[in-house]
Amino acid sequence: MIKSVIITHGNLGRELVQVAEKILGRPLAIESIAFDWQGDGSAMIAQLEKFIARSRGSKIVIFTDMFGGSPSNISTRFVGPGVEVISGINLPGLLKFFCCEEHNGDFRQVVKKVEQEARNGISVISEYLGDKK
Repeated sequence: MIKSVIITHGNLGRELVQVAEKILGRPLAIESIAFDWQGDGSAMIAQLEKFIARSRGSKIVIFTDMFGGSPSNISTRFVGPGVEVISGINLPGLLKFFCCEEHNGDFRQVVKKVEQEARNGISVISEYLGDKK
């Protein structure tokens, strides 16, 4: 089983989860941690440590909003066997994670599929519509 947590600046993660739940029509098994703008990150570290402790025996994906941001930088300290961080998560990537047929299967394969779907979810619409002169 793969457990997941989303850590973002502000409430972006919680909002992404709420939208995904609405689209999928069901509650999702994911925790959301909001970065405390006023703090030093220690509260977020403590929440993440508790999540990892509760998830012992499971693989873990930590989603963050932006590579190089505080949530990503803090999360990288937990990367290791069975724990991966996917930074730059968006709605298509999150939906893929919760719809992935192999969700209980090969961990690396799930992570790569989510990464690919998140990348594919970014489009420049004019490239599809053609020139509008």
